[in-house]
Parts: sequence; C-alpha cells; structure tokens
Amino acid sequence: MGSFRFRRVVALGRFLKINVSKTGVSASVGRPGATLNVRKDRVDGTVGVPGTGLSYRERLANRGCAALLMGGLGLLAGAGAWWFAAA
Repeated sequence: MGSFRFRRVVALGRFLKINVSKTGVSASVGRPGATLNVRKDRVDGTVGVPGTGLSYRERLANRGCAALLMGGLGLLAGAGAWWFAAA
C-alpha cells in the first residue's frame, strides 16, 4: 500500500533552496548535476546527469557536522530574506 508524500521547495537565489517536507526542513546548495543537501541530522551529496533522472546520492556526514551546517545555512537564508525585503 502506498503513502502520501509532501514536499515544498522555496528558492532563495540561484543556487540555494529550502526544502520543507513532512519529515522536516533541509537546505540544498548547488546546481543541476551537483547538489549538497543539509538536514539537521545529515549531509548528503548528489551528482547526476541533468534531464535524465539518473543520479547518485551518498551520505557525507552525520549528526554533529550537519547540525552546524544547517544552523549556518539558516542564518544565511534569514539574512538573504531580510536583504531582499529591504531592497
């Protein structure tokens, strides 16, 4: 039996995206073909061939590093949103 999935992506500039799903929030940095995805509990890297659906994903880090990167990306996203709102 299947299950429902929820995912919303908000682009903050050309190379930064905030992803919201029922399992949590993550940030993606990169472009088609090479992306770094940071969640509170892990960091994943993905490389692929754009437009084909063919990609390879690998976990790059667990817990400690991921939490630090997620906090830093959150600060950057907040500063970027403030800057765009002020302009």
